[in-house]
Parts: sequence; C-alpha cells; structure tokens
Amino acid sequence: MGLLKRPTVAKPCTSNSAAKATRRLRCHPSSMSIKASASPSFQGCDTPLDWRIKVVGMGSCGIDYLASVAAYPKPDEKLRTETLETQGGGNCANALTAAARLGLAPVLVSKIGGDGLGDAIISELQADGVDTSHVLRAAGHPSPFTYIIVDRQGGTRTCIHTPGAPLSPAEISPALMDAVLSDAVLVYFDGRLTEAALLLAREARRRGVPVLVEAERLRPGLESLLAEATWVVTSEHFPRDWTGESWHCDAVLSTFQRLPHVRWLVTTLGSRGALMLERRRGRGRDGSRRPGTEGPAALPSQQQQQQEPELQQAAGEGADDPWVGGDAPLREVTLEELVERELRAQVEAEAVAEGVTVGEGGGEGEITAGTAAAAGAAEPAVVCVSSSGVRIGAGRVATTEGFVRLGYAGSRDPSRAAHAAHLAAARAAALNADSAGAARYLAGTAAAAAAAPTNTSSSSSSSSASSSSNSDTNATAAASEGAAPSMAGAAGGDTEEEEALVARVTLASIARMPKSAVVDTTGAGDSFIGSMLYGIATRMPLPGALRLAAVVAGCKCTAL
Repeated sequence: MGLLKRPTVAKPCTSNSAAKATRRLRCHPSSMSIKASASPSFQGCDTPLDWRIKVVGMGSCGIDYLASVAAYPKPDEKLRTETLETQGGGNCANALTAAARLGLAPVLVSKIGGDGLGDAIISELQADGVDTSHVLRAAGHPSPFTYIIVDRQGGTRTCIHTPGAPLSPAEISPALMDAVLSDAVLVYFDGRLTEAALLLAREARRRGVPVLVEAERLRPGLESLLAEATWVVTSEHFPRDWTGESWHCDAVLSTFQRLPHVRWLVTTLGSRGALMLERRRGRGRDGSRRPGTEGPAALPSQQQQQQEPELQQAAGEGADDPWVGGDAPLREVTLEELVERELRAQVEAEAVAEGVTVGEGGGEGEITAGTAAAAGAAEPAVVCVSSSGVRIGAGRVATTEGFVRLGYAGSRDPSRAAHAAHLAAARAAALNADSAGAARYLAGTAAAAAAAPTNTSSSSSSSSASSSSNSDTNATAAASEGAAPSMAGAAGGDTEEEEALVARVTLASIARMPKSAVVDTTGAGDSFIGSMLYGIATRMPLPGALRLAAVVAGCKCTAL
C-alpha cells in the first residue's frame, strides 16, 4: 500500500508454501529472519502454529507521521526533516500487528474516522492479518493521528497526538462483545477508551477470558480497568506517577501491592530491560484461597477450568510455589537490593562471560566473534537478523529461586507520596489538554497511597523526598548500610496485605545489538506487548516470553 507503511518488525522464520497452505504461520514473511537452533535456550517462533489462536485488543488506532531530524528544534527555529514517513499507529493497533506477524489471529476493537486515511488504516491492518470487522467508523470525523519528531542526535522521540471521535460505551453492544469474545484466549487493553473498554473487560472476566492491561501513563478511568486485569504491563515511569513513590523499585512494588488480583506485573525499563513480579498462587496454610487466585469478578467454573488454567500453566505461572512443597520460611529482601545487587549483577556477569560489553545504562555492545574471543568465550548466538541486516542476539534473564517476601528500601511518607501523585496527575492532564479534569487522572491514587503501610525503618521521612534522579542510588546505598527495610510480614502470619508483597522476581535484559543500530524507538513498547500476547497465548514460559519480546522490540528499533 502506497499511503501507509507499518515498520517491518520481524521475520522470525523462513516459511514454505506447504506450511502456508495448511497452518497459520508464526511469522510475517517479509520482516526478519531467526534461527532458533542458533541458541538452544532461546525460544523463538520459527515453526507454524497448528491451530488458530484468537486474541482481542481494544484501544488506539490511527496514523503516525514520523519526521526524522538531525537535532530537536529550539523555540522559533525552522529546520528540515531528513526523512518523513507515514505509518499506521496507535498502541493497540501496533501491538496487534506484531502479534499477527508472529502468527496469532488478532481482532481489533477501536474507532477511527470515516475518511480516506481511515480506509487506508483498515486496508493496512487487514494486509497484516488483523481482523478489523469491529473497528467502528465515525462519519464526518477525521481519523486520529500523531506527529512524531525523531531526534537523531538526542535519540528521543516527541509525540503530538490529535484524537478522533470518542468511542461511547453505548457503542459497545452485547452483540459486539459476544462476537469479539467468542473463542478468544485473552483480551488486551492499551489503557485508552477506558469507559467503553471497562464494559468489555468486565464481560471478558465474567466469561473467564483473562485480561492484559497496559499502563503507559495516567489516564481517566485507568484505575478501574486495572482492577479487572489478570496481567499488567507498565511503562518505566507509570509506577512512580501512579503511586507517588520516589524510588523506582519501591514504586513498582507499591503498584504490585495495590493490584493484589494481578498474577504478574511487568515494568519495562528502557535500555535496562524489563522487571517482572509474579504472584504465587494456590492456597494458604489455613486452606483458604490466597490473594491473586481469583479475579475481581466471579468466573464460570467450567469455562475457567477449560481455558484459564491452560494459559496459567502455559505461561509458567504457579510452578515452584512454596505452598506446594511445604511451609518453609520465605527469604526477606528489599526489591531494590534484589534487583540491583543480585539479579542485575547476574545478568551482567553472564554478558561479560560471553564477551559482550555492558554499558552504564545496561545496554550491550555489538555481537562479534572478536569480543567473544577476547573474553575466551564462544561467539554469542545471533537469533535474529533485521530487514536492514542488523544482527541481534537474545538477552539474558535472571530469576529468584522460588518466591521471596519483598520490602521497601526507602522510608515511606504517605503524605509526600500523595502529593507527588497529585502533581503527576496534574501534569498528565495538562499534557492531555485536560487541565480542568486533573482530578479524573488522580481518582483513587491519593487515597490508596495514604492507606498504604508506612515503613518501620528509623530513617527520616525527609530522605524519601530526594530527587528521583538520585533515588535508586540512595536506596541501594541504604540497603548496603543495613538500613531496616519495610517488611510487612517480618513477624507473624501472612495477612492479605503481607501476601501481596510475596513474589517471584525476574529481570530481563534488552536484546543484544549495537547501539548504533537504534534508529527510532517509536513502537518498540507496542512490539514488546504484542510479543507478550504471543508468549501467553502459545504457552511460553514467562522468561522465554520476555526474551522474545526484547528481541522483537529491538528489531523494531532498527528502522524508522
């Protein structure tokens, strides 16, 4: 199609005509090449699926105008673009495109304009294998679009979004919900269109269809949507904005604690990879169901037994649960110390052993035989070659042995956290041209922060008000100096509040590729989520899904 072009994300396999004729492929045949055999520990998508796997996505869909410039313009400055491309955009549409190219059968629920751009959007999505039969068209309205300035010098992207016609809850009819949820293995929401999305999410949970919610930034109604989530993926900055916590690991832990029904939470960390907290499941010592073993709505037992446990087991959830093996005491550690002093050290040690240079930000150097030979290691395996010829290797993952009881590294001040969350909500509303409605972005956050348990550490509360730029460093230093962490369950039995702090923790690095190959990060997060949809739906172990997602996201970054 001449008008629009979605960036080619990945060709994780080479296909043959016989497979095409009989089975749905696990790859998009024109994007990248993967050899799964090159790395025995890496699980790619190099073989066809034996059945059609339907996933549903609801959220944004539009047009992206990507203007690449040498450097970001100063006020009143005029400059020319180096390149300008028009591509399909929108978090949900992009994620489903990635899922379709990996081999799933996605169905999109969204609303675009009744204009020519809308026609082009539909044609492009259909060409990629996305079902658009439930994309509503608004006659007389333009389609949503985003102007994106890609700063080549600074490596940043700035997005200016123009929304289209709103999607009303009244437009989500029972017939539409029945059609899209029939035979679906999961539903994904990108956090937009929240009022209408909430209807579909609740109906999905009622039917026993699990829900993945993306929390990219504060949005009106997002908190209600998160309450329906089975799984959650957040951006790097969302936990801090939502909870008001100064230290990043504390913000992630607070987010996890405030969503006790969520099975796992993934927070992307940019060049530092991704962090996953997985909640243990089963029954407590007294035989009662523990938090996280059931969603916020009752699920029909027959459908739940037929569908949800399969996905749960497929994604590696529930394995290695201490409750199954006995009542051994849980190890207690702050999330900050666990991530920065143990898991990240393990990941970086493995990288060095393979001859890969690890930068200050967690990024890795180019995969070459020379760097490996210099370290006395074998050449790192290349699992992906992008359409532009960039050689990409799988990143590494480090996971705790079993489950641990996590604590907060910083001294917690509920009043300060509530104030910080209020400021973040006001900032989000202003960026969304909705300053008068800032309270809608804050809904429930201040109350939740005030209700959270405070740290029992003797550290002064003033330390928690330090700037975010120094917060993680301070947290690590405090842990190393023996400061008492906040351990809700350090003494006594497991209450629901204490159980919400128990998790298995996984840290995944980014894919291995030269920094010079990164052209544009726009859409990388969407590719990551599309890959996670694939991992869940095809029953990949969680660490394997994180590694695949990092490779696909990295491949996306090699093109505008």
